Amino acid sequence: MATKKHWKQALQRSSSTHIHIQHPHSFPLQLFARKDVPIERGGVEQILEFASLQETLKQLKHAEESGFIEPYWGAGEGRFEKIVLTPDFHKSGSIPVGTVAATKDFILPAAVGNDICCGMRLLITDLRADDLIEHIPHLKHIARGIYFEGKRELPLSPRQRRAMLCEGLQGLLETCDEHLDTGLWTYYDPTQQKEDLEKVHMRGSLQTSAVWDFADYIEAAGGQKSYDSQIGSIGGGNHFVEFQIVEECFDTYTSRQWGLSPNQVVIMIHSGSVGLGHHVGRAFRDIAKQIYPAGQPQPAHGFYPLPLTGPHKHRAHQYLNAMSNAANFGFANRMFLGLMAIKSLSESLGRRVEHELLYDAPHNLIWTPKDNQELFIHRKGACPAYGPDGLHPHFGYTGYPVLVPGSMGTSSYILSGLGQDEALCSACHGAGRSIPRGKTRRVDEKVYEDATRALNIVTPIDPDAPQIRHRRDILQKYHERIKEEAPYAYKDISPVIRTIEEAQIARKIAKTRPCMTIKG
Repeated sequence: MATKKHWKQALQRSSSTHIHIQHPHSFPLQLFARKDVPIERGGVEQILEFASLQETLKQLKHAEESGFIEPYWGAGEGRFEKIVLTPDFHKSGSIPVGTVAATKDFILPAAVGNDICCGMRLLITDLRADDLIEHIPHLKHIARGIYFEGKRELPLSPRQRRAMLCEGLQGLLETCDEHLDTGLWTYYDPTQQKEDLEKVHMRGSLQTSAVWDFADYIEAAGGQKSYDSQIGSIGGGNHFVEFQIVEECFDTYTSRQWGLSPNQVVIMIHSGSVGLGHHVGRAFRDIAKQIYPAGQPQPAHGFYPLPLTGPHKHRAHQYLNAMSNAANFGFANRMFLGLMAIKSLSESLGRRVEHELLYDAPHNLIWTPKDNQELFIHRKGACPAYGPDGLHPHFGYTGYPVLVPGSMGTSSYILSGLGQDEALCSACHGAGRSIPRGKTRRVDEKVYEDATRALNIVTPIDPDAPQIRHRRDILQKYHERIKEEAPYAYKDISPVIRTIEEAQIARKIAKTRPCMTIKG
């Protein structure tokens, strides 16, 4: 493990926003961070461990060529081509959040983690701030029922579940006729959803003909009207559904093009593939470990690769298929979470609330860029930031939207990507944590109360419910959960946004502030 002196010496600043992280493994490792962005020791040490995998891969190739191990790489030789770190870079359970890694001849399930296709979705409503504020108490009650008390009414048939896993949002569109008159499906407009496919990264449809290990999930649908217990789940951690107000528009032209204006109500959604992604992530990390050659040096931190060449390449393709199944679920999950928010608003206000999608983009995924099919780009907690391409019907001349959330008590930002190749066309997906979740319970109670007193938070537990008020055990769990995500648990987002702008990764379009937050 690196000493304090060593990890700081590895950071070599080359400009106001660029830091080169020195290491002995012959590929570029770049961090984007201004001087006012905090850099934590744990994150640097973890990324240096991750980079050391390059040496392990070389040793495996040498052992194979020398006949010490059975064929592993075949004609290939796994290696890193480049690693980029976004300004919110910080230590996590696998690789640091904010890591974008370009690899050749191998993929790494641990570099995506269990929360496959975790991402952001932003809906623009026809409401203004004054339309919403007075309805917040009623909205909290309605939303809790829909999100946590079984009132979402979301049936999915076996045919729909299979189509969703194999074709994502496109598959749901093609099978939506089964339930358009039922429950949440009455808020699903096929014409609008077809148009929205162009506003979702990869159209929210990673095409695959196979369903990995999800037969039980498909068959659990049972009858035609069977309600799904997983789809429409926010999940834990930093996931949320948030009603926000557009506070400021920095770029009037792009804001107008995207349908944004000050005091408008928007809905920001941060969620992923919940249980399905966890199943894929755990299973393939175990598979990668099982096929790893016995007697060879073990990769640091459990970074076991899946070769894309040689006798084990079918395992890597199995993972990419299963990852696509989970990713398709993740896209669909955010789409339904958005419809649940519209249903909540509509029932609270007593009228149908109109809305349109701005964009939906994932953070945790592996894909190959169009201009280099030999590379596999791994994103872990990083948002796509593609620039103007002159081709896209909505974003061809503005750049693609980049959604960067703050905490549930601070501002979020809507930016436009600039297609910065040096950053692998990637931006951050938040500000990054300042206090690990395990340490938030030690925060002073007055600090906690002051930070959360004015917040409108909806969780599965209603602390004001008569049956809950005197249950200290339940209230303790409720407050521990809120403490984990309180505003003080996160870094200031301003230096992060300034870094993204100054490094020409993305440019600010608008800023929003939270009005009500739903946490799983």
